[in-house]
Amino acid sequence: MRIKHIYTQIMKKYLISDLKINPELIKIMSFEDRRILQEFEKNPVSFINSWISNSEKINYLLIDEFQYAKDGGQKLKFVHDTLKNVKIIITGSSSLEIVSKVKSFMTGRLLTFNMYPFNFNEFLRFKDRRLEKIYCDNTFKVDEIIFNPDNYKKGLSKEVSDNLPSGKDMYFEEFYELFNEYCIWGGYPSVIMSSVKDEKRKVLSEIFNSYILYDIKGLLELNTERELFLLAQILAAQIGSIAVYNNLSIASGLIYRKLIEHLNVLKSTFIIKEVRPYFINKQKELTKNQKIYFLDNGFRNYLIENYNSLNLRPDSGQIFEQYVFIRLNEICSGKVGLHFWRTKAGAEVDFIFLRGNDIVPIEVKLTEFNKPGITKSLASFINIFNPKTAFVVNKNFWGKSVVSNTKVIFIPVYYL
Repeated sequence: MRIKHIYTQIMKKYLISDLKINPELIKIMSFEDRRILQEFEKNPVSFINSWISNSEKINYLLIDEFQYAKDGGQKLKFVHDTLKNVKIIITGSSSLEIVSKVKSFMTGRLLTFNMYPFNFNEFLRFKDRRLEKIYCDNTFKVDEIIFNPDNYKKGLSKEVSDNLPSGKDMYFEEFYELFNEYCIWGGYPSVIMSSVKDEKRKVLSEIFNSYILYDIKGLLELNTERELFLLAQILAAQIGSIAVYNNLSIASGLIYRKLIEHLNVLKSTFIIKEVRPYFINKQKELTKNQKIYFLDNGFRNYLIENYNSLNLRPDSGQIFEQYVFIRLNEICSGKVGLHFWRTKAGAEVDFIFLRGNDIVPIEVKLTEFNKPGITKSLASFINIFNPKTAFVVNKNFWGKSVVSNTKVIFIPVYYL
């Protein structure tokens, strides 16, 4: 089952609730309607102008499946240069095709936004509004102490962590059941809205196959999708591990040049993303090898054909780590670079980012803590870099401790 136009509906809600746009100034349509498509192609300026309800104010036109428009980019350029009282938002199921048809014509006239699958907050909004409220209350504090500690101090407390709970999270059982579901099936809206497991599997299969066969293979002119599918399966089986290109080349049967080409395809189509190492000492720390994560857990689980619950599978730690990556990638996007740290001796911290002049380590542990405790790797990092704050994202525990001069804060994963 495909849920049509859901992102345009989300954007309309955002325009109304967040930007306070009058709903009468917002129109939604889809070029799957061939009559509407033909009208746009025949006379784009007249067509767009016919949807403007108030010529004295900015009107918003949301057009889904824009990739169906012939010479769509050229026509949009003409509309942009002719009409000044309308903003047009285009979306579609084929992001590559939209970019290929529009970007060259709209240089200097185009803003691009990447619409990722639902995050856990949006998932909760659909599943349980009460838990969403609890999530938002706690996540606000977590976001502030991780990314904006000065704001947190000014607005909530003289000490960064004073207002955080302590001990096992009282809502753990309620949250973890839904968190488990989100980690297994991912955040694609049509998957979330499917009511039974067989339907969810079918939707994931349809998303992957139509995406590979149509969007990637067709537009990027790959001879076959077999190598791409095999490479994606190999990557899905080693989330969080160091990517060794020579090993990937051998396993996938792709020569080095083709391997890089296929990895770039998976990156440019928002299936995977690389995380590079952070280093200051080239003699002791990794400097080149990356880690590779998927941008949706459901997509990854489809590739390895495993939809079991976290407590029934050996890769639960990998899924846990990938969830943290997906969330940090969302938060850090456009703000700070996300890295990992690893020494040649094997000490490792899962995620690192720079907050001003301060380096922030985040350790991920699928553990039910009873009291604060850190790994030797995190202790080693603290001794070397002396960060102001470090974070341990775990299964269910709130807490804090001090190691050397570093404040270590423990946060349940579903509040990140």
